[in-house]
Amino acid sequence: MGDARGWVPSSRLVAVLVWVLLVPLSSVAICPPRCTCRDDTLAATCADAGLEVVPIQLNPEVEKIDLSGNRITAVAFTLSFYNELRHLDVSRNRIQSLRGKSFESQSRLLFLNASHNHITSLGKDAFRGLKSVKVIDLSHNQIETIQDSSFKDVHEVEVIDLSHNEIIYFEEPAVLKGVRALKTLYLNHNQMNDVPTGLLKNLPSPCSLETLTLHSNLIELIEDKSFPSSCSNALKILTLGDNVIRDIEAAAFDSVCKLTTLDLSNNNLTFVPTQQLSKLNQLTRLDLSGNTFSELRPVAFQSLFNLRVLRLSRLPRMRRVDSRTFVDNMHLETIVMEDNPELTRIPTRVFHGNPNLINVSLRGNALTTVDVSHFPLDGLKSLDVSENPLRCNCSIQWLWTLAQMEAKLAKNPSERPAPPYPRLKCASPKHLKGKSVVDLPESAVRCETSWITVAVVTGLMLALFGATCVGLLLWGGSGRLCRTKQDPGDPAQGDPCRRLPPGLHPSPPPPILMLMPDKRYSEDYVKNDADLKYMEPWVGDLRCPQNEYSPDVTTRKPHIVYV
Repeated sequence: MGDARGWVPSSRLVAVLVWVLLVPLSSVAICPPRCTCRDDTLAATCADAGLEVVPIQLNPEVEKIDLSGNRITAVAFTLSFYNELRHLDVSRNRIQSLRGKSFESQSRLLFLNASHNHITSLGKDAFRGLKSVKVIDLSHNQIETIQDSSFKDVHEVEVIDLSHNEIIYFEEPAVLKGVRALKTLYLNHNQMNDVPTGLLKNLPSPCSLETLTLHSNLIELIEDKSFPSSCSNALKILTLGDNVIRDIEAAAFDSVCKLTTLDLSNNNLTFVPTQQLSKLNQLTRLDLSGNTFSELRPVAFQSLFNLRVLRLSRLPRMRRVDSRTFVDNMHLETIVMEDNPELTRIPTRVFHGNPNLINVSLRGNALTTVDVSHFPLDGLKSLDVSENPLRCNCSIQWLWTLAQMEAKLAKNPSERPAPPYPRLKCASPKHLKGKSVVDLPESAVRCETSWITVAVVTGLMLALFGATCVGLLLWGGSGRLCRTKQDPGDPAQGDPCRRLPPGLHPSPPPPILMLMPDKRYSEDYVKNDADLKYMEPWVGDLRCPQNEYSPDVTTRKPHIVYV
C-alpha cells in the first residue's frame, strides 16, 4: 500500500464523479420508504409515511407531491429542487410558520394545501414565487396575524381558505390588494366581531369576489356600509350564519343586490328582516333557521320573486304563519320548516299561491292535523310531515292513502330515498298512540256517516226550511203584496186590497148561506167586489165594470144602418 497522504485522485475517478453530478437526477431519484413514486405520471405519494422532513431525493420533474399526515415541521429551503411542481399537499403535519421565500421556486404551482397544521402567522413574502397558484388552503390552523405582503405575488389565485383559524381582524386591510382574480374567500370559523369591510374595500377593482363565507364568527351587527359597493356586481354567495347578529340596518344589503344565496341562520334575529331583504330580487336561496322570531307576517319575503329554496327550521318561538306569507314567492320550489316545537298549525291553502312548489318538509313540528287543503298535491314530488303529534282520525285519510302508496313503491328495488312514512305515528286518540299511520286499518281513518250525523243534518235542514218559510211570510205581508198604483178616480181608492185577486185575499170572509138572494148584504160581510165574487162567483162585477189594467172602453149606442 502507498502513502495515503500523497494520494491524488486519478483522472478516471474524477470523470466518474463528474458523470454522477452531471447525469440527469431523474435516473438516480430515490423513492423513500412507505412512499409511492410513479415516473409515468410524475407523482409521488408519501401520505402517512412518518416523514419528519420534506424528501429531497424525489424525481426533480415531479408535478404532484402528497406529504399529508406526516410530522414535517417546516418547508423552507426544501422545495427548491422541484421547479415543475403543480400540486403540493402538506396538510396534517406540524408546520408552525410559513416564512418568506418558502415557495420561491414553485412558479408553476397551481394548488397548495397547508391545512390542519399549527401555523400561527403568515410572514412577509410567505407566498413569494407562487405566480400561477389558483388555490391556497390554510384552513384549520391557528393563524392570528397576516403581514402586509404575504400575498404579494399571488395575482392569479382564485380561492383562499382561511377558515377555522383565530383571526380577530386584519391589521393590514390591504393585504389582498394585489389578488386581482380572487373569486372565493373563506373566513368562516374565526373570531371576527365585524364584517371585514376594510379588507373588502381594498380588493382590486373591478372586484371579482363571488363567494364570501363569514359564518361561525362573533358578528353582532350588519351595518349599512358593511359591504362596500366595489363588490356589488360580483358577490353572489354570502354566509352569515352561526353568528350573534341581533340587528340588520335598513340598507345593509343594498350594495350586494346581485346575491343569489344568503345564509342568516342561527343568529339572534327577532323578526324576519323583510325590508332589508326586499332589495335582493335575484336571491334564489335563503336560510333563516335557528333564529328567535315568533311569527311569519303577511308578505314576509316581499319582492323575492326568484326565491327557489327557503329554510325556516329550528325556530323555538315560532307559533304563527300567516296565510299570505309566501304570496310574493311565485317561483318557490322547496320549503323546509322542520323542528319548530311551537308550530301547532298552518293556514289552509298557505302554499297554493306557489305553483312551482315541488318539495315541502314540515317534519318535527307540533302539528296535530295536516289537512289535504294545506298542500298543492298535484305538483309535489316530496312531502314530509313525519315526527308530528298527529291526531289519527278521518282527517288524515288522504295521508294514510299516500303512505300506503309509498309502502308499495318501496317494495320495488330502486334508488329512491328512504320514505318518511315509517316516522308517521299517531299521538292520539289513546288507543292509537304510537302506532304507525301506514299500519292502521282503513276503518280507523275512514270518514263514515253515522245515524246521529244524519239526524243532526236532517234537523238542521228542516229548521232552515222552516225559518225560510217564516221569513217569506213576514216579508210577503199585506202591505207589500197589495201595494199597487191607485187611480185617483177610483171610488174604492181607500181600500188597500181593492185590486187583489180573490185567490190571494189576505183574510177571506167566512162563507154565508144565502137564503134571500134579493136582500142586500150587510156591510160587515161585503166590503168590496172581491168579497162578492168570493160568495157568489156567478155574479158579475157590479161596482167596477172596468178593469184598471184594461183599456178604457166608452159605451156607445149601436150604429144602425138601414138597407
